[in-house]
Formats: sequence, structure tokens, C-alpha cells
Amino acid sequence: MQLYREQTWNESLFGCFKDVHVCCYGFWCCCCLYGENAEKINNRSKCLTHCCMYSFMSLFGCCCLMHTVKRGQLRTKYNLEEDVCADCLMTCCCPPCAICQEAREIKVRGSARPPIIIIHQPVVSVSSIADSSVND
Repeated sequence: MQLYREQTWNESLFGCFKDVHVCCYGFWCCCCLYGENAEKINNRSKCLTHCCMYSFMSLFGCCCLMHTVKRGQLRTKYNLEEDVCADCLMTCCCPPCAICQEAREIKVRGSARPPIIIIHQPVVSVSSIADSSVND
């Protein structure tokens, strides 16, 4: 039984002009926007580290490998529909558009993790158990 339904993207791949700031940032400094996205997707990540790794991998044309993995993590975080082939194609053929789409999606959905629900058990004191056994 499926308890949740996978969601679709709120932002389209070629919707860059919906947010001109993100569009310009992604066009002129794609690796920096990738680093910011990575940090928001996984709070343990560091923006500078991902920015440098993306730049280095770009020299060899391999940045799409790490980008595809990070895009998959974004899909998991927001419960987006799974499509590994499309992710790979987007990150290889049009990385700035994919990075801008991810930044806009994070902006719309927020970068905070979903709340953790804690259920407290009722507290039973030892003295009340002892009192009830004495009375019996």
C-alpha cells in the first residue's frame, strides 16, 4: 500500500525567466549555483566544496555524473517522480537549465527538511504502580 504519491516538478526545465536572478546566476556562475543547491539539498554539504568539485569535473566533461546524483537526492528530498534517464540527459545536455530548475524548485518548496513528529508515551511512575499492587 502506497502511503504517499510522488509529486511533479513545480518548475519547468526551461522556465528560467520566471526568476531572472537565478537565470543570470546559473548562466554566468553555474558551478556556484550548483554548490548552493547542493548545500540546500544536503545540509551536511559545503557550498564551496561542491562548487570546486563541479568546476574540476567540468574540465573533464564529467560534471554530469555528480550532478545526476545530486538531482536524485533532490527528487528524494521532495518526493519528486523518479526519472533517472531524464536526469542524466538533462544534466549532460543542458546543465545550466537543470541547475536553475533545481534552484527554483528549492526556492518554491523551501530548503528546510520536513518536520519530525515525535509521539510521547504516557509516563507511569513507579510509586503509582506500587500503590495499586498494595491496595490489591
